[in-house]
Amino acid sequence: MSAGSPLREVSSLEELQQLAELIDIVYYEVSARRADGFDQLSDDATEGSSGDQAEIHLMQRVEGNQLAVRMRAMVVTSEGRMTADVAAVFRTPEPVSIPAAIAKRFASVIATPVTRPYLREAIHQSAVKLGIAAPLLSVLDLEDVGLLPVAAERKPV
Repeated sequence: MSAGSPLREVSSLEELQQLAELIDIVYYEVSARRADGFDQLSDDATEGSSGDQAEIHLMQRVEGNQLAVRMRAMVVTSEGRMTADVAAVFRTPEPVSIPAAIAKRFASVIATPVTRPYLREAIHQSAVKLGIAAPLLSVLDLEDVGLLPVAAERKPV
C-alpha cells in the first residue's frame, strides 16, 4: 500500500471480527496494598465512601494494523486496594479505518469478554497474595461499561 492510498474502511462488526486476530494479552499494572499498617490508602480512595467499591476504565487504541482494548480496574475494600490494567491486542492483515461506532461495539462484544477474565484473575490473585479477602468483580454487564478512546471514565462495578 502506498503512502497516499486511503485505508480500507471496515463496514461492520462482523467484518472486523473476521479480520481481527487476537495476538497478545498485555499487563500494564498489577498492584495491591493492604490497608492495615497504613494510616490511609494512597489517593484517599476510600474517603467519603462507605463499603467496598470498584472502578473500571475501558480504553481503546487503533494504530496501523493493531487494535488494543484496555481495561483498568481499581478495587478498594476495607482490607486493601487492588489494581489491574490489562489489554487485549488484535491485529488485522493490513491497516484499516474503523469507524468509532464499530470500534466501540467490537470493544464491548469481542474484546471486553476476552480481557475481563485476566483482569478478574489479577485482582483476585493480588488479594490472595496479601492474605486479604479476595473481592469478586460482578459479572460483566456490557450496557453499564462505557468506552472512551483515550481518557477513562469512572464506572462503579
